[in-house]
Amino acid sequence: MNYFNFNKPRSLMCLTLILLTWLQLPAQSHQCVALSDTIDVVHYGIHLDVTDFTNHTLKGIDEIDFTTPLPLVSQLGLNLRQLTVDSVKTAEGDYLSFSHSGDYLQIILQQSVTSGDTAKIWIYYHGIPFSESWGGFHFSGNYAFNLGVGFQSVPHNLGKAWFPCVDDFVDRAFYDYYIRVENGKLAACGGLLQSVSTRCDGTKEFHWKSDRSLPTYLASVAVGPYALVEDAFEGLTDTIPIMYFVRQQDTAKVAGSFEHMKQIAGIYENCFGPYPFQRIGITGTAIGAMEHAENIAYPHSSINGSLSDEWLYAHELAHMWFGNMVTCASDADMWLNEGWASWSESLMREKLYDIETARGPFRNMMQEVLRYAHISEGGYLPLSPMPSNHTYGTHIYDKGAMVVHGLRGYLGDSLFFNGIKAYLSQFAYQPANSYQLRDFLTVYTGIDLASFFDFHVFGPGYNHISVDSFNITPVAGLFNVEVFLRQKLRGANVPANDCRTQLTFMNSQRDTLTRTALFSGFSGSVNYILPFEPVLVMCDVDERFADATTDNYKIINKVGEYNFANTYFKLNVLSESDTSWIRVTHHWVAPDSLLIPSPGLTLSNNRYWSVEGIYSPDFAGNGIFTYNRSNALDNDLIQNSADSLVLLYRENARQQWRSISFIQTGPWQMGFITVPLLLPGDYTLAIWDEAWVGIKTSGKTPKSQLSITPNPGKGTFDIERNYTGEGVMTLTSPSGAMIQTSRVKSSDKLIKLNASKLQPGHYYVTISSLRQRESATLIILP
Repeated sequence: MNYFNFNKPRSLMCLTLILLTWLQLPAQSHQCVALSDTIDVVHYGIHLDVTDFTNHTLKGIDEIDFTTPLPLVSQLGLNLRQLTVDSVKTAEGDYLSFSHSGDYLQIILQQSVTSGDTAKIWIYYHGIPFSESWGGFHFSGNYAFNLGVGFQSVPHNLGKAWFPCVDDFVDRAFYDYYIRVENGKLAACGGLLQSVSTRCDGTKEFHWKSDRSLPTYLASVAVGPYALVEDAFEGLTDTIPIMYFVRQQDTAKVAGSFEHMKQIAGIYENCFGPYPFQRIGITGTAIGAMEHAENIAYPHSSINGSLSDEWLYAHELAHMWFGNMVTCASDADMWLNEGWASWSESLMREKLYDIETARGPFRNMMQEVLRYAHISEGGYLPLSPMPSNHTYGTHIYDKGAMVVHGLRGYLGDSLFFNGIKAYLSQFAYQPANSYQLRDFLTVYTGIDLASFFDFHVFGPGYNHISVDSFNITPVAGLFNVEVFLRQKLRGANVPANDCRTQLTFMNSQRDTLTRTALFSGFSGSVNYILPFEPVLVMCDVDERFADATTDNYKIINKVGEYNFANTYFKLNVLSESDTSWIRVTHHWVAPDSLLIPSPGLTLSNNRYWSVEGIYSPDFAGNGIFTYNRSNALDNDLIQNSADSLVLLYRENARQQWRSISFIQTGPWQMGFITVPLLLPGDYTLAIWDEAWVGIKTSGKTPKSQLSITPNPGKGTFDIERNYTGEGVMTLTSPSGAMIQTSRVKSSDKLIKLNASKLQPGHYYVTISSLRQRESATLIILP
């Protein structure tokens, strides 16, 4: 990497700024028609004086070349916020009348412009630029910079915060930037640096030129006492310069923070096509990040010498394709920008590291979307059209990423990546909307994507695919397997059609085969001929479709606690001398209702679990399930302290839900439910009325009393059972905390408990099996 010194003058230039008379005419009403429907700006030449860091003011001259798609226009409408227009002139120097009201600047042209003609005007302006908490034009200490969109502003585009423009997502133009700065400061803009000129007063002018067309929100400028760190990336078609404009104290941190920049750029080129701009640029700013083309505004704090925020610049770099090369046609389709960039973070992790590295953060994101996005944003929202108050919300970024991930699974990698490359090429340097993406990919791949987009993009909520059951018929040494599938909904009313998922078949030796299933509506069935007899048939084991589940599997080969992340479940393995394969799925939909209604029993309407696997003969473990009414999990189920929480179990979807022995730890609002001797099958939370159901949780009157000798006592105790059968013994404190667990064999009638390391006090001993639960209070003396 190289350091470039801008303090050596390349040429001298003395300019005299001529102050012109400010002509203000009565304001005229804003046209309902979008400005870009009447005017097409071809080029902006932005001459900007950024030297007043005391008063935080700008002085500018905006040179605009424009044409029109209409037969004839006599007025030019532009956007400009908060800044004052001093005058407007033609290319020949004649003054033009104008009015400026709010964000709308209307200019009366000297001569009408017809379709195909190009005209030029010059706008002279000054003032304190607009900024909000995030977007706009900011002065921050010795630095000044723009952020091209605002979260609070509607419309969100904020090119108008620092120069007059047609400020929407559709109108694209080329740019020359002429930025005047104080000596000792640099100016970074989009495009390539053309020259640095020193004026007679010691200030400098940086001329940058971008030869890729952009909407105005992607134009950029940053000024400050930057140091430049340079590098280069060997792209598919060209050598791409990389320029990092950072604070002097951050130069040594660039290598560590951006260690994988070139690898990530290479990943994106391989997946999306050649890098679409002239350079890769990162410019440190007080706040950010923002995907300005070739000049990403990137927080100083993220240039820290580590890879902690690698995901952030991977996201912004992905915007060079999704958002900058092809731009959403309006903020209603912002998922085409942000959803794809968010998904690209996961793609980066997968290709740079491995699939498991990618899955962890993606599961976290899915969990939060499914749990909370509809609460934080007031409902289950379609991705398109998205209301402007949620343009930069969780649905757009994270549900958008889930839908892209699901689209990849739906098409398969070959069709997906080739199709996306072709789409980006077809719409290069143009706006596009969701319908155009759908229609292009449908034609290119030969797969009708109408149903996929209708449900996942244009509709609210999520769908959930599960295996209801399967039948096996031996056929001439092979096995005909008929699989019955079900579709459930979360936040949607109409099921998706043309659903696709992957079914994985596993036999007792853990051999697997995976096949694609296609069905429509709430249920369907598919048939396959397999070379082995499966004992498990599972949906989407490889997590390719991003439906309303969070799940993962583990290889269990030793005792201890295993956390199945994002499933609200832990497994405490008590016995394992060989190897078991266990998968846990947290379903973000309501469980099946009771086959036979039971008065007084209310099942969760939000979630349930499935545990499935191939177990070694001596496997034994406790399942630990989380309940929480205050974390948007069980608030609809658990209403108050009078509610009695129970965990129900069924072996499969054909069985009735039934009670199962468990231990509840924690207060009524949140805690854990431990199931001794966990079995494969489904589990769900429920609230019961004891008068109707008659199920007892631990802590209430047990069915049978253990005999403990001596009691009170200390050291070692003899615990005698009244029943036989394999089970689990648990020792809990008075507060309900689990102290220890151990497996009890069927033949164990008398059990030794060594309590020599426990503090004196009262404890609760429980031995649970599938059919019985025995308990007693143990008193340990000092």
